[in-house]
Amino acid sequence: MEQKGTGGSVITLTGNRAAVIDGCDGIVDYDEAQVIFRTGRLTVRIAGQGLRLMRLTEHSASVEGLIAGVEYRW
Repeated sequence: MEQKGTGGSVITLTGNRAAVIDGCDGIVDYDEAQVIFRTGRLTVRIAGQGLRLMRLTEHSASVEGLIAGVEYRW
């Protein structure tokens, strides 16, 4: 499943176990329960349990763990 946000990001979910965020500008917050990314004018919050940041590049990131929700914020 892919979602496009106003910030130009593309989020690809693999079930509820992995997410790839293309078009992210950086990380706002990160722990085992949530990861918040900057994506242009928006932030994207991935909530869950046992979340791990597996990859972070200049414009993309990947998260693994038990994903409970994905939320865009202004």
